[in-house]
Amino acid sequence: MANTPCGRHLPPGPSPSPPTAISEDDCTTLSTPPANSGTEASTAGASCQQGDLPEDIIHCIHSLLTVKDAARAACVCRGFLRSWRCYSNLVLNQHTLGLADKTLKEQEACIIKKVDQILENHHNNGIKVETLKLTLILPTYGSIKASVVDRWLQITVKTGIKELDLSILLQKEEYIFPCALLSDEAAATSIQSLHLSGCAFHPTSSIGILRRLTCLHLSVIRVTEKELGLLLSKSSVLEKLDISFCWGLTCLRIAWTLHQLKYLSLIQCIGLQSVQVDAPNLCSFHSDSIGILTEISVRNSSTQLQNIDLSMILLSDARTKLPSIIRNVESLTLHSPYGEKVNTPIPMLPSKFPHLKNLEIILHRAAMPIPPSRDIFSLVSFLAASPVLEFFILQIEEGASRPDHVSGDDNEYSRRKLEYRHDRLRQVLITGFYPSNSLVELMIHILESAASLECLTVDTIYFSNRRLGTIGRCPASTKDGQCWAMSKKNVVGAHRAVEVASRCIAWRVPKHVQFKVVEPCSRCHSIDQ
Repeated sequence: MANTPCGRHLPPGPSPSPPTAISEDDCTTLSTPPANSGTEASTAGASCQQGDLPEDIIHCIHSLLTVKDAARAACVCRGFLRSWRCYSNLVLNQHTLGLADKTLKEQEACIIKKVDQILENHHNNGIKVETLKLTLILPTYGSIKASVVDRWLQITVKTGIKELDLSILLQKEEYIFPCALLSDEAAATSIQSLHLSGCAFHPTSSIGILRRLTCLHLSVIRVTEKELGLLLSKSSVLEKLDISFCWGLTCLRIAWTLHQLKYLSLIQCIGLQSVQVDAPNLCSFHSDSIGILTEISVRNSSTQLQNIDLSMILLSDARTKLPSIIRNVESLTLHSPYGEKVNTPIPMLPSKFPHLKNLEIILHRAAMPIPPSRDIFSLVSFLAASPVLEFFILQIEEGASRPDHVSGDDNEYSRRKLEYRHDRLRQVLITGFYPSNSLVELMIHILESAASLECLTVDTIYFSNRRLGTIGRCPASTKDGQCWAMSKKNVVGAHRAVEVASRCIAWRVPKHVQFKVVEPCSRCHSIDQ
C-alpha cells in the first residue's frame, strides 16, 4: 500500500487504463468541462500523461477539490480520471449535481438517478466513502421515499466513513434516521463527525462505541433526552456538541465522562427546561434559551469556561443568574429578549465577573408599539462588575426603544453620577445610537471614569454583525454599491442622533481618546431623498 502525503492509501498494482473520454458512469454527469477549456484540457492532459507528478501526489491534490471541481479535472486529465475513481469526499446537492439551473420537475427526475450512479459506482469498485454530505431540502424532493435514502446510507456508512452530513426534508413522511447503521462496530468506530438535520433520531443501546466521534450537530431533530443521553454515553471523545431547533428535550445532562467536550451550543430548543453540565474542559457555551430555563448548572469547568454567548436572558436577572457559571469567563455576549420590561432596573450587586475582558450587550427590537425609552444607563451595573473589562459593545436594534428629548444640560447628567472606575476599558462601540438621555448619560460616565479609554465609536445605524474596526456603509450591503434600505423617518432620526452626539458628547471627549461618529451614508441616506 502506498502512503500518500495526505495520509491516504492507494490500492496496490497499476491503475486501470482510463477511457479516452469520461463517461456518465465514470463522473456520473456531475459536471462537464467549460466550453473554452480545449487548450487547457489538452495541456493538463498532456502534463498528467507525461508523469510529471507521482500518482499519489495527484491523488492527494484531487482529494482537496470540491466534487464539482474534481469531476471537471477528471474530464480533462487522465491522471485525475484514475484518481476520480477513488474520490472519497462526496458533497451531493443541487449545485454539485448540476441541477441548479433546472426546473423542479427536472430536478425530481434527475436527483435519484445521479445519486444512485455516484454511490453505486463507488460501491461496485470497492471505494470507501470518507465524507458524505447529502442535502435534500427542496420541496421537489418530497417525492423521494425514505427507503431510497436508507439505501444510499447503507451503501456509504461503512468502515472508513469519517464525516456524515445529512440534511433532509421529505414532504410525504418524516424521515427516521436508520440508527442500525451505527450498530456496525466498524462504521461506528471510524466516524468522526455526524451532522443530522430535518429527521427523527432514535438511537438505541445497540449502537456501537463511537470511539472517534468528535463533532455532533443535531438540527431540526426529534429526539428525547434519554436517546440523546444514550448517544452521548457512547461518545467519550466528543469535543463539539451543537443542538439547534430540536424538540423532545426537557432536560439535558452532560456528564463528566465527556472530558474532552470544549464547545456546547443550544439554540431554539423548544421545551428545554434544565441544563446540567459537568464537562471539565468546556471552553465555550452558547445558548438562546436561558430565559425559559428553570435550571442551569455548569460545574467542574470553572477554570476552562471563558466564552459565553447567552440570548433570551432578562438583563435584570443576569447579574443574579450568571455568577455561578461566569467566574472565569473572558468573553460574554448577552441578548436581551423581546418581551423584557424596558424600565426594569438592573440591580447593583457585589458579585463580580473578575476575568471578563469582552462584553457585548444586544438590545433587541421590542414588540410593537415601540415602548418608552429604556433606562440604558443601568447597564453600568455590568461595567462596574467587570474590573478588567477592555472591550464593550452595545448594539441597539431599531425599534428597541423610543427616543426622548435630550437637552445636553450638565445638571441632568449629575443626578446619577457614580464613583465606579473602569481603568482597563480601552474600546467602546455603540451601534444603533439614538437620542436618549440615559444613553448619553452612560457615554458621559464612560468618558469620565475610563482613564485608559482609547477609542469611542458611535454608529447611528444598527447592524447585527458590527464589530470593532469594521466601520463601513456600502461594502456591508447585500446589493453592490448600496447601503441597507432605511425609511425616511429612520434616516431623519439617525441624522438627529449625529447632532446629539456632536452637541452633548464630542466636547467632553479627552484629547487622547479617538472619537468617531459614523453618520448615515451621504449617498444612500440623504435627508433630501
